[in-house]
Amino acid sequence: SKEQLEEDYLVRSDKASLCMETAQKENEILATQDSKALNVYVGVPFCPSRCAYCSFVSQDINHHLNKLPLYADALCSEIEIASKKMPEVSTLYLGGGTPTVFGDKEFEKVIGSFRKYLSFEDNAEITVEAGRPDTINEYKLQVMKDAGIRRICINPQTMSDETLRRFNRKHTVKDVCDVFNLARKLGFDNINMD
Repeated sequence: SKEQLEEDYLVRSDKASLCMETAQKENEILATQDSKALNVYVGVPFCPSRCAYCSFVSQDINHHLNKLPLYADALCSEIEIASKKMPEVSTLYLGGGTPTVFGDKEFEKVIGSFRKYLSFEDNAEITVEAGRPDTINEYKLQVMKDAGIRRICINPQTMSDETLRRFNRKHTVKDVCDVFNLARKLGFDNINMD
């Protein structure tokens, strides 16, 4: 309840109200879904740098570059194994960390494994958290487009270069705009930004 959020978790009143409104909307959306719908989240716990505000389990990739190809291989193997017991997928969200932190070929391999091993409902929504503009390039965007991914997330977090620097993000506001415009040029018209 709103009161419990405020009293037990010390959430500000306006934030507690927003949380409750969001939960209500999510419940309305979930009520329209078939009870057998399968919604899949795949996480990639690596980022190009650790943001100062981050509370997620993720690793600064600079210390783990050698693990990315191994992680991609393991992820593809897990997708293949899990797919044998999975019904059609209603939604798939590839999140992070930053999934686009993979090199071009590893990223293509991971995206390809979804199409190779999973069966999707006709109107399935596949979303990739492209995330950090410093990990997105035309090749990766084209891989996503060719795989039928219609929704991506490009997350600037702020449109202030000074704040980006303080947060330890390794990109600029210009990078955000450039990647957004490139995604639009390639035909992405459902781009989430936060």
